[in-house]
Amino acid sequence: MPYSWAGTTYPDPAAFRAATGQGGHDVLTPSADGVGPKDGSPTIDSGDPTAPGVLPSDFEGEPTADDPRVPNTGKNGGHIDRGAYETQDGLGRASMSVDQTWAPVGTKVEVQARSDSRWPTAMSYHVDFGDGTAPVVTQQGSADHALATHVYGKPGEYLVAVTAVNAVGRKAYADTRTKVTAAGPLTADFTTSDVLPGTNMSGKRLAPLTIEIDPSTAVAPWPLARMEVDYGTGFYESHEPVTRIQHTYDAPGDHKVTMRLWDVKGGTSTVTRTVRVDYAPSGYVAIAPYRVKDTRAHGGTLRGGESTPLRMPMGMTPEGRLGADDMASAVVNVTLTNATQDIHLTVSPARQDRPSTSNVNVRAGGTSSNTVTVPVDKDGFVWLRLNAGQADVIVDFLGYYQPNAGQNFSPVAPTRLADTRTAGGAVAGGTTRTVKVAGVHGIPADATAVAVNLTSTGATANTHVIAYPDPAKRPTTSNLNPEPGKDKSNQAILPVGPDGTVTLYNNAGSTHLIVDAVGYYGKDGKALFTPVVPKRLADTRTTGKVAPGGTTTVTGLPAGAVGAVLNLTATETTAPGFLTAYGFGSARPDASSLSALPGLTVPNHVTTPVGDGKVSVGNSWGGSNHVITDLLGYFTQG
Repeated sequence: MPYSWAGTTYPDPAAFRAATGQGGHDVLTPSADGVGPKDGSPTIDSGDPTAPGVLPSDFEGEPTADDPRVPNTGKNGGHIDRGAYETQDGLGRASMSVDQTWAPVGTKVEVQARSDSRWPTAMSYHVDFGDGTAPVVTQQGSADHALATHVYGKPGEYLVAVTAVNAVGRKAYADTRTKVTAAGPLTADFTTSDVLPGTNMSGKRLAPLTIEIDPSTAVAPWPLARMEVDYGTGFYESHEPVTRIQHTYDAPGDHKVTMRLWDVKGGTSTVTRTVRVDYAPSGYVAIAPYRVKDTRAHGGTLRGGESTPLRMPMGMTPEGRLGADDMASAVVNVTLTNATQDIHLTVSPARQDRPSTSNVNVRAGGTSSNTVTVPVDKDGFVWLRLNAGQADVIVDFLGYYQPNAGQNFSPVAPTRLADTRTAGGAVAGGTTRTVKVAGVHGIPADATAVAVNLTSTGATANTHVIAYPDPAKRPTTSNLNPEPGKDKSNQAILPVGPDGTVTLYNNAGSTHLIVDAVGYYGKDGKALFTPVVPKRLADTRTTGKVAPGGTTTVTGLPAGAVGAVLNLTATETTAPGFLTAYGFGSARPDASSLSALPGLTVPNHVTTPVGDGKVSVGNSWGGSNHVITDLLGYFTQG
């Protein structure tokens, strides 16, 4: 490598020495072992700072640095290094720790500051405690860290910053936050928030009736170490460290939640609050219906008094059909057949605490079906329970309600969309009939689903009727089970098919079909649905029958409800007829909600507008009826 001296370049060391006289007494050569800018090299702090041409910095611009670990053997005690490079301490990073990151006013706070410098005895640290006081300057010395202490005078959160400075003024930085609290006792507190059904970041399903409990509002002079939470249901948890937690309840309602906290100094405090847990308002996701259970084909006949779980489809099913991990409630069509005696079925979201309601009633040897809207439990199940006897059950999945998804609902006064008695004639076995359901009678053309009441009359054979959206894809499901001599009704929520239509298929014989709209779902829908654990609102068996042409008023609907989903049951009927549910205070429509038959108990899933928190149920002129009304959920402005 050429040598340069006083502006002249020399090709080799010999030429350099001959021309300048320099280097003649330097016994070290670049190839000698241990020579260069590294620890232990004899070139460190041994140069002549008065030599001609000495520069203020080395080849890379680093200033002269005195390595405190070696003696200064340069001329007159000089500490410049020989060669093109000046050895530095390697400072690149500072670090720190605070012994009290959370403590009350008046507590001494100690900061330990460190760096990656190789020359610790030359390091100093400026510690700014963030409260406006002058920084504390401290030396590291021979220890592995430097110490700085401070006592805060008022509560707050402060940024503690450390500046590490080496002998040549190079700096490195580190900071952290510390919390200074008011002196006083530990006082437990917490807040709660609802957690909507869904899936969290780790893939865990978040079920309905889940809340999050946050203890951060507790007044804690010292750091919290542990907490116990009693959820008011006989279940409690202990957590270390203290953190936000989630809990899922089995049923809505008011629950007394008790939290006990401990701090690191052994202090303890307890607080109890009443927490309201409820289902969240939801939109409706309509799907092409499909069968999820049929005990005739796969066994598992229901037995009276036993609760049978049925898991609703979660995610994409093995058959490629749509389900939902985060559904709050399901809409299913439930059919009972092969009953050994007159019985009824209850569908509920819990294995225990079966509600005193019913969804499907069937006579011995008969077949009966009804649509059911029911919340799912925390594991995605609904529970089926017969009151007695045995029966086969068939369950078809129609759709689901989910918070922050789906479409809003708009109830309408029952409106007739089709009646084959006046147009088209009876639907023959093995044939279909197309019905226009969107873009007519106030239902917008872009509605995604419609809620309709299906009624069969004049059936010539036992048969079943399927309602579905795509005429090219008939599912193996059913919505209605017509019988000769019996008018039958069942409500269906149907996705809208091509050109705003749905298709009706009759399996055998022939039957007349009547289609009455009770509402629709779409982007301009007005209301969201909140499910409830099935609840009885009214039972005229305690107040007297509804006479032919008479009306009964059902109260007890939640404040603000604009629509309701009911299970309406007619019993002890004296003559064939029908019931019509409609919003209190509005004109009674001609459409029907339920076909009543003498000697039979007949339920039907009913969606109806609500007026002033009430629903009117009108009886036709056929005969007197007892009317039982169960609430399955309600709609509020979304």
